Amino acid sequence: MNIPINNRTTRMFASMLVAIMLMFAGDVVWNVSGGSSDVTLPSYAISLHQAVVIAGDTAPKATIIGTPDLVSYEGTVAYMVTLNAGTIYVEATTGRILVNTVSTAMNGGQGH
Repeated sequence: MNIPINNRTTRMFASMLVAIMLMFAGDVVWNVSGGSSDVTLPSYAISLHQAVVIAGDTAPKATIIGTPDLVSYEGTVAYMVTLNAGTIYVEATTGRILVNTVSTAMNGGQGH
């Protein structure tokens, strides 16, 4: 039995397919953006605020630019704190300075 498919049937099928794809995409965006209550972000011993304080103490004459990011630095979870004179990576589990690219003049004369 052959069922004739006309333009109306094709448009209806395409519309339904697009609607299903949009619902799926919306669900993915909702879950990725934190809309789902069953997604748990990891917490670390050092908070973002503590990392900012540590970076500020390390380079007291420098100014923090933007918001620090949680990154992986050579396999170690760290906060990347960007300053006007360089970048400081603070280990998220211990607070240890992993890297300090701030110039000696900007960090109070201390070399790290």
